[in-house]
Amino acid sequence: MSESTQQFEKRKMDHIRIALDPRSQAEGLSGLDDIQLIHEALPDFDFKEVDCSTSFFSHKLSAPFFISSMTAGHENAAIINSRLAELSANKQILMGVGSQRRELNDADACQEWKRVRAKAPRALLLGNLGISQIIGVSTAKIQAMIESLEAEALFVHLNPLQECLQPEGTPNFRGGYQAIEALVEKLSIPVIVKEVGCGFSQETLKKIYNLGVYAVDVSGLGGTHWGRVEGFRSQENAQLFQVAKTFENWGISTVQSLLNAKKLMKITQCGPLGACAMASKLVSY
Repeated sequence: MSESTQQFEKRKMDHIRIALDPRSQAEGLSGLDDIQLIHEALPDFDFKEVDCSTSFFSHKLSAPFFISSMTAGHENAAIINSRLAELSANKQILMGVGSQRRELNDADACQEWKRVRAKAPRALLLGNLGISQIIGVSTAKIQAMIESLEAEALFVHLNPLQECLQPEGTPNFRGGYQAIEALVEKLSIPVIVKEVGCGFSQETLKKIYNLGVYAVDVSGLGGTHWGRVEGFRSQENAQLFQVAKTFENWGISTVQSLLNAKKLMKITQCGPLGACAMASKLVSY
């Protein structure tokens, strides 16, 4: 379904407003509350020597964290993203930008990120497109988009539940695996696949692993739930609202998603030469 610029901007502002509502959070479902860390009464090291830094290709990052993709394409996005980009630059942590979907049809949409980049030239930005958008779009067009952003990598986000519940959604995912594979082969930067809060089964992770992606952000159930967010955009007597209620706890927990990835890594370590190196990249950021 096509939407006007006004409709697009309203949808994006709805997302920010509703995501801040506690009802949109799938609290207690991540599985993390069930994990107990073992206390070490006699740690044999100096805590001053603890180093949380890590690396992403040639960049040294201050911590193994990143700012996940949030928002773009509306009047309030600039101030949000500018502040996040300044944090990325100052702390040298990765930042996923909001969906760049609009740039595929609006040549001027990239100006939003150029302004952000001007304010934070050292920000480590990751491009971001949905699986529905990369299907049928030329790799050359996506390459131009990430060059304009000066992106370090490209997120391809998978959001089938959200697209199915979104009134303006584009729930066409046929050809998704082939589209990801083409990006992996042809783009000049790494491709990272991410969910948006519903996690991954081991079978899906295995298929994605075989495509050669650099990494996977499992983004499991337990935080902002985009099924709930889209449901709250509809009236309570609307069908989409009722369907969203049915799926309000839908997904695979963060812990189970991580265990699925860990199990796959063990399996692939017994594979052909090079499997161990590739398996090590299948992690959650």
